[in-house]
Amino acid sequence: MNWSNSRAGLDDSRLTIGDIRAPEKTGTIVNRKSEIINPVDGSFLRLIPAGEFTMGSTRDQIEAARLVDIGGHEFLLLEELPQFRALLPDFYLSECAVTNKQFAKFLNATCPRPEQLKLWAPALEKISAPHKNEVYQVSVGFEKHPVVHVSWFGADAYCRWAGLRLPKEIEWEKAARGTDGRLYPWGNEWHDDFLRWNNTAKCGLTTAPVDDYPQGRSPFGIFQMAGNVDEWCADPYQWDVYRRYAVGNLRPPSNGATRVIRGGTCVGWQKIRFRCAHRRGNDTAIVNIHYTGIRCACDAPSQARTK
Repeated sequence: MNWSNSRAGLDDSRLTIGDIRAPEKTGTIVNRKSEIINPVDGSFLRLIPAGEFTMGSTRDQIEAARLVDIGGHEFLLLEELPQFRALLPDFYLSECAVTNKQFAKFLNATCPRPEQLKLWAPALEKISAPHKNEVYQVSVGFEKHPVVHVSWFGADAYCRWAGLRLPKEIEWEKAARGTDGRLYPWGNEWHDDFLRWNNTAKCGLTTAPVDDYPQGRSPFGIFQMAGNVDEWCADPYQWDVYRRYAVGNLRPPSNGATRVIRGGTCVGWQKIRFRCAHRRGNDTAIVNIHYTGIRCACDAPSQARTK
């Protein structure tokens, strides 16, 4: 696939980040572009550099989180235990969630049958279905808002069409919290106006444009890893998988009835759900996919050279 590393207004100083060591190949150095653009859907992806990060929560963090919200004590949060350090290779993650405009382009390119569309996105919002010789169109003013109410199958199909993939859960958490183990993408303190959630969704609106709330970006410059829409991960959900990860086996679960979902939505009101470590499983289609969206990832191409 041919990748571009430029866009209008891009500062050339951001195009390289120097040499990044590849942990899986001792003695090699990898030099990668820090930002790439997918030519299929225009997704702008940022490099998440190889290295260690802190994943999961401690028991003290869980107890503190449960006290933040009214009713927070109902969350056991045992699926976040234990906290551990994990080592990942380079990968790329979309700076923003997939927009209505991008998803409409996907639908127009794939022309899904009615039963297929129902599986992918059973309740399209702000995207109108075509009539006769027309095409899928986005409501004016909502082109840059995230596509919502998408099933895991729809998210997976979109990524495959774009030549990308859904992120693994472990990749998602690293991109959200960086390497310092922070509680929220922007740091350890809560800020009402750093994300799209129930308190900032005003005037009858729910979602916000995918590049809003720049103050809430993650350490890697990724927008809205908390709020606006929930995001699907590739992995089947396994509540106790962190126990295996903590001893060094980072292979994602191979089966499960539900899939991992992360991030929190624009209609959410409990702060506990917007923490980087918060995780849950969700039915892959139809059930409880209210304000679920898509964020794409891809592997870093092999560009190793021996030092």
